[in-house]
Amino acid sequence: MRTVQRAIEYAKLIGGEVVAVHVVQLPEYLAEDAMKKMSEELASRAQKALESARKLAGEAAVPIESKSLETTGSIVGAICDAASTERIDLLVVGTRTTRDVTKLMLGSVAQGVIVSARCDVLVVR
Repeated sequence: MRTVQRAIEYAKLIGGEVVAVHVVQLPEYLAEDAMKKMSEELASRAQKALESARKLAGEAAVPIESKSLETTGSIVGAICDAASTERIDLLVVGTRTTRDVTKLMLGSVAQGVIVSARCDVLVVR
């Protein structure tokens, strides 16, 4: 939610809007019934996260559109494709930090978005 809050702050400063995207990555090879169950569970979690984002934006009086996307491919690809489709000017992505040596590196999704996006990217810690 820290990433969402930062996106809302920037949107408010420039009179923009937020497009919140939650990407669910499903395994490529899974039995149909297991895939359906997993998809439903992950979609439910995504909707809860997006509802929290909508609430924060509403409190800040910032317009927001929210989307949940499913992919069996790359999360980075799904984010970058959505940014292109929506004509996003600035992607705001979060990164997870840990207490060990990996904290010196960005998360793989954030790093992939930085490399692949066709627009500016802001990374929030």
